[in-house]
Amino acid sequence: MAETENANGNEGSSERECGLDDYLDFARGHGQTSDTRQWINDLEDMLRIAWDLMTPEQRAAFRQHADILALAEAAGQPLIAQPDVSAEDDGP
Repeated sequence: MAETENANGNEGSSERECGLDDYLDFARGHGQTSDTRQWINDLEDMLRIAWDLMTPEQRAAFRQHADILALAEAAGQPLIAQPDVSAEDDGP
């Protein structure tokens, strides 16, 4: 098997790295082997892990994304878009 350099710059096998759709398929497959609720639990767990790995700036961008604001509004919990923290001036 050919050696390649992965996204982290490390040499490894020529197998591709998993993408988001792969992880969604893992959750879907887990739900098919148990029950639909397990699929939702897996998705929630993955989102929590992603949230934990985000920087404060990434979390702010997530909160401000139009699709997230629309989802919150559809759920009856309209959020107010926060100002972009990365654009704030740190000086006096």
